[in-house]
This record gives sequence, structure tokens and C-alpha cells, in this order.
Amino acid sequence: MKIPVVFWSGQSIKLVNFGIFAAFGSTLGYSISFFYLHTRGIQDTSFYWAMALILVLFNLFFAKFYSIFSIGLSNYFGNFRHFINETSFYQQGGIIGLILGTLLLYFISGIPIALLGDAVCLGGIVIMFVGRIGCHYYGCCTGKPMTGRFGVIYTDVNAKICRDDPRMMNTPLIPVQLISSAIDFLIFIICCIVSIHYPFSGLIMMIFFIGVNFKRIVIQKFRLKTNTNKIPYRWVAFTLIVSFIIILLIFHTIGQKFFELIPSEVPVKVINYFRFLISDLNILTSLMVVGAINFAAYGINGRRVGTHF
Repeated sequence: MKIPVVFWSGQSIKLVNFGIFAAFGSTLGYSISFFYLHTRGIQDTSFYWAMALILVLFNLFFAKFYSIFSIGLSNYFGNFRHFINETSFYQQGGIIGLILGTLLLYFISGIPIALLGDAVCLGGIVIMFVGRIGCHYYGCCTGKPMTGRFGVIYTDVNAKICRDDPRMMNTPLIPVQLISSAIDFLIFIICCIVSIHYPFSGLIMMIFFIGVNFKRIVIQKFRLKTNTNKIPYRWVAFTLIVSFIIILLIFHTIGQKFFELIPSEVPVKVINYFRFLISDLNILTSLMVVGAINFAAYGINGRRVGTHF
């Protein structure tokens, strides 16, 4: 199935397919985070507004400005208007944003950090596996050239890989985005099994950070490296794992409990998930805002594809 990169073109803006995946993935991911907290006894639905807005803004901000490190400080600020106008977002920066946003939510709400972190990570992995499918159709985060029939071939001039390097058009590439998405989906399934059968606080966080970053370390060598990429993504992934462990140790020293049995108070069933979604207007409206913000960030381009304005 081929989805055009630009699915609507106006006089001054273009709508690109990544926005659809970003909106759907974020709405689905946040809804799962909310439902997880609900099953663990968090009944204050007004909290979902704070959770939605803080996480989505922290995620987008750090995903956007992570490009400073990828491009290099001197290059970025030497041509600031050009780079700030590019529609580039980086997953590792987004993960940093989720960490900081979760810490802020902990201090605001007082919800145990292990429970809150599990909820954020369970929804976050959903956003990631949907988002990587979006990468595949948008033509970003591509793999290296390959031989064989399983390569992905881009022919749309608006695909990011074709815009950045026209030589890659009609060249079979390793489908690293789909491989990454499949691994993220597997991590999600493991997290779901853990949440139902082994509901010990902090386990989902551990699976998420170790699984996602170890995957990045392994899969990075198959990704196409562009001339603008100046950051060692594998070392960043390793640093994120170490940082996660340090944060856990810090919270352990101040009395936060990890690996505490927190059984579900609400049966984890699909029907209960949908009942939860329509049970309170705060839930639906906050999810709609999350989807709209992500669509605006990832889906609305200016006259030229790949620019905001």
C-alpha cells in the first residue's frame, strides 16, 4: 500500500501523512496510559489534562531541539532560521522530554513514580511503534541501501529521503522503520503481559528503557547516516539506560518503592477500556487535544514540504 507523502495541498500549507500517524499514535498511546492509571486506582480524571499537556509539550520541545546536537551547535545557530523551520523531530529527544515531564508530574501529583512511570512507558511504546510506521510512509529514518526483494523503494519526490538525497530514489533500502516498529510492538505485548500477570511497579519502565535503547544500539548500524548527523545515537541510547538507573536509585534513596505488587482494581478488558474512554469528558477532550497538537506539529507543512512556514 502506498500513501502519498502530501495528501492535501493548499495555497500556503501542505498536509503530510506523518501527521495522521502522529495524531493516531499519540491519542492511542495516551489513552492507554490513562487507562493503566485508572486500573491502578487513580480516579481523578482532571489529572489527565495535566498529564496530557505536560507530556506532549515536553516531548515535542525536546524532540525538536534535539536536532541541535545532531546538526552541531555551530551549524545549528549559524543558520538558526533554516533549521528551526525544518520539520525535524528526534525520538531520543522525545524520550528525554518524557522523562523530564514524568518527573514534573510526580512532583505535581504525588503519584508514586514507579506507577506513573509505568503508565507513561506503556503508552509511550505504543506511540513509538505507530510513529515508526509513520516514518516508513514519510520516508525518514531510512535504512541503508540493500540488495534483495525485501528492500523499501521510495519514488515520491516529497519523501524525506528523496528530498535530502535524490540519488536514493528508486534505491532499495533496508526497512529499518518497520523492523523497529515490530520490535516496539513486541515490547508493548511483553509490557501488557507483565501488567496483567506480574503487576510489580517499575517492571514496565525497566522493560521499556532497556528494550527500546538496546534495540537502538543494535539497529543503528543498519540506518542510513546522513552528513548532518553528528551525534552518536548508540552512545545516547546507552546513556539513557544509565540515566534511568541513576534516577531509580535516587528515588529509592528518598523512600520510593519499586517492584511493589499493585494488582489491577479494574479488569483489563477491551470493553472496560472503551467504557473508560467515554466515562468522562475530561478523558476524551484531553485525548483530542493531544491528537490535534501532534497533527499540527508533524502534519502541517508550509509551501515547501519539510518546513513549518
